[in-house]
Amino acid sequence: MLKSVPPRFFLVLWPVVDRLLRVIHHIRPLKADDSGIIRFNLRHYKGPTRVLNDGSKVKTGDTIIELHLNNAWFKRRRKLNLSASQSPREFLGCFAQDLHFLARQVDDGMFGNIAALHGITLLHVAARRLGFQVDELPDSLWKKGACFYMAGLMQVYHLRGDEVSGLREKPLELKEVWLSRAALLTRYGPKNP
Repeated sequence: MLKSVPPRFFLVLWPVVDRLLRVIHHIRPLKADDSGIIRFNLRHYKGPTRVLNDGSKVKTGDTIIELHLNNAWFKRRRKLNLSASQSPREFLGCFAQDLHFLARQVDDGMFGNIAALHGITLLHVAARRLGFQVDELPDSLWKKGACFYMAGLMQVYHLRGDEVSGLREKPLELKEVWLSRAALLTRYGPKNP
């Protein structure tokens, strides 16, 4: 758990680092016009075989879709003075819409035979509501650094300043989220608009 976010003066570097990581990891928008809340990259799973809650297996070498939040979406919403970046209900609704869009693409074979969706997030409570399996990450230096970085992103893009009271006091915990291909298509596929 991380009990604080980076100091404000340091946050000026976050958008630059964010852009650099998008280029390095080939993170691209889900929708061609970049209007969605989801960005993603495709990668091959490198860990040991994982059995997800629905019984689906993700094996070493399987293709997975790594999910990322589209930080520009939050920035645009703030500029338009829209509250979705602050409202959990609207945030979840927008994310669910993008999952429906992604499920149609997966069903059409756009990404080949992907095994699952995967992400690392501080917003694991929201992910669970969307049907994702939430798993603990082992304590490590990587986890601490990723949590610090993501807390900074939340501060810069989503919760600039102290617009959400208590942000600096609440501990933030980084967790891993998974949604199998089968669960994605069952919950968000073309037959479930």
